Amino acid sequence: MKKPNALSLAKLLLANPWGFIIPVITGVASSIAGVALLGVSGWFISAAGLATAMGTALVFNYLTPGAIVRGLAILRTAGRYGEQVTAHNHLLGLLRTLRLWVWDQRVAKPIADLHKQSRGDLLQRLVSDLDQIIRWPLVVFLPWLYALLGYIGVSIFAYFIDPVLLWPLAIAALCHLVILPYVCGRFASHAVHVGQILGVHRRGRFVSLFSALITLTIRGHWQDYAARLEQLDNRQKRMEVMIQQAISLGRLLAYMVSIGLLASVFLLLGDLMINSSGMSEMNWQLKDGVSGTWLVGLVLALLAVNELVLPLVQSFVAQGQSQVGLRRLNQIQQDAPPVSASALEKLTHLSLRDWRGYHLASGLGNQAINLEVNTGDSLWLRGASGTGKSTLLASIAGDCLATGKAYVNQNECEIYDNSHFQKQLSYLPQSPYVFQQSIAANLMLGKADASDAEMWAVLEAVALADWVRGLENGLSTLLSSQGRDLSGGQRKRLVLARLLLRRAPLLLLDEPFDGLDKATIERICYALQHDYQPDMLILVSHIDSPLSEQARVIEL
Repeated sequence: MKKPNALSLAKLLLANPWGFIIPVITGVASSIAGVALLGVSGWFISAAGLATAMGTALVFNYLTPGAIVRGLAILRTAGRYGEQVTAHNHLLGLLRTLRLWVWDQRVAKPIADLHKQSRGDLLQRLVSDLDQIIRWPLVVFLPWLYALLGYIGVSIFAYFIDPVLLWPLAIAALCHLVILPYVCGRFASHAVHVGQILGVHRRGRFVSLFSALITLTIRGHWQDYAARLEQLDNRQKRMEVMIQQAISLGRLLAYMVSIGLLASVFLLLGDLMINSSGMSEMNWQLKDGVSGTWLVGLVLALLAVNELVLPLVQSFVAQGQSQVGLRRLNQIQQDAPPVSASALEKLTHLSLRDWRGYHLASGLGNQAINLEVNTGDSLWLRGASGTGKSTLLASIAGDCLATGKAYVNQNECEIYDNSHFQKQLSYLPQSPYVFQQSIAANLMLGKADASDAEMWAVLEAVALADWVRGLENGLSTLLSSQGRDLSGGQRKRLVLARLLLRRAPLLLLDEPFDGLDKATIERICYALQHDYQPDMLILVSHIDSPLSEQARVIEL
């Protein structure tokens, strides 16, 4: 997937037309129905109450129009709830798409760098960023669309009263919809971006504070750390002040534009007559052909439109937050790793020259060695703790970085993160992963079309068949996340069974016998020497076994 941006988000909104059209139609219908009265029903009710107090209710029934307005207001509220429900349903689809994009980037990221994104704060960061991004349609786009449609509706209304009103309406619409949001955004967008970044930084600082509080106190650095936290607080406060100043200024300017629009309406639809005796007496009256009822309706409609445009002056806040979220998401974007041009033939020979596997984060690994394995060979890697046996095995599996040269079937080959090479091997690490699926589903990750008979046979080979038969649901038993309801030995044997179903030419085993009794070890070794014997075996183990007795020993 390409990285997300404002344009791609707009495309995602339109990817499901009904998910976008339905909330827009609902919102437009409620806005058009209420643009003249509903948005300012309080104005009308207040006017009705005042008129009743003055006794004018004796000649005109104000209660029925008021009831109609209130009924329409209820309809408008119901319409907005419907709009929110349908819009959020569509936004959940957008969120799903973004989550899949994030997963694609993690898959494309080199394996050696994944530790940087394996901390608990990654989930917090993704949730926060996605939460900011999905505010853009509801807080930026839809309010602007409603305001635009409100202006269009009022312009149609004004055209039937007097076409000359279209000029001040066009100028006011330009100011409300374009100029004011742009000016406010230019004035405070930097503050929004900096404020968002500072907020994330402050949260990280406070989280690290609790884990390092004792150390800071003992070493006497608490005061310095507190001073830096105070600096962050003060900077964020300044950014918030700038944002609020921009919002306040924008709302003031929006009100001034609305007042100017109302003044121009009265100026264009009426005549101001000054008594010949001087300025002490002035009279204003409607032009001929203009109905006072229509003028009142237009004024109420303009007041309603004013309510629709006010949120636009602070939409730059959500816009900036969405941009920060997009930028942070794009920071984890990775180009797809290069792969070999063609698949490898069946592995029959592997040779390593001056080979040293190491971990990117620490640089620790094994001493450089030369190693060669051919079809029919078994190697037993031995050495004291910390000599890098597991790292060496992981580098052979292509799961961590290495220096030196590797020759596969006599041809030099890059084996790190090489999917074609990894298809030729099965690798059992010290902490294998069990998925939150059924036992059968976990086994079929090794062979997708494995039959029940094949699964029971491989479970017999690793001494798990009796245990599975004793479960109420047998092969259909659902396992917990990461196999937490299994013992360490059960988890390792279940993953080994999954690997044996693959029948890959090269089998890499890292401490496969930890926590197992002698009888179980002998049973597994028998299977690896007979029915499930690999073409090549490389074993790391501190426990003597029938496998190690027949293997060539390499000391590290």
